[in-house]
Amino acid sequence: MDQEAQNTKKEIPDESDIQENPENNEKVNAESETDEKVNEKLTKKVQDAYSQNEDFQDKYVRVLADLENLKRRQIKEREEAVQRTRSQIIGDLLPTLDAFQMGMQEVEKDESTKNIFVGISMAYKQMENILGEYGLELLDPVGTEFDPKYHEALSHQVSKEVEEGFIIQTIRTGYKMKDKLLRPASVIISQGSKETEQN
Repeated sequence: MDQEAQNTKKEIPDESDIQENPENNEKVNAESETDEKVNEKLTKKVQDAYSQNEDFQDKYVRVLADLENLKRRQIKEREEAVQRTRSQIIGDLLPTLDAFQMGMQEVEKDESTKNIFVGISMAYKQMENILGEYGLELLDPVGTEFDPKYHEALSHQVSKEVEEGFIIQTIRTGYKMKDKLLRPASVIISQGSKETEQN
């Protein structure tokens, strides 16, 4: 056993042997320097990966936001294009509505054309209802105050019944679609009574 203990003792170097042996010191120092460099490199790679990940996440969020904005803009542009097209088509039909109105006024005067009047007025009402479903609104402002945004003054008349600045008669119906004016109503405006002007 003594021999085994001696052999084992020879295999395990003493701390004093390690400190005295410069080769061992260099190996230990080299290993610890290598470990530190590896740790530094790994730490830097991990930090770079985190930084890159944050950049990618930021870019991802921005791209998602841009995509949502693009979708909203496309929907809005599509709705505006549909509205613009409707306004153009309905604007082109306004002279037809005027022709219906004039035709109804003429045939209404004659008793012999009463059946024609009924037919024309039914067709006019039907067309008016269809266009109304697409957002067309009539401006027939008799009795309301004159508003240059929606009315076109053709003349002024003295009137005892209608207050000054209010509309007496609509000569041509105006139309608007949603908030967009397609055509102002052509109107005659009251000047009030002559007695009011003299006082």
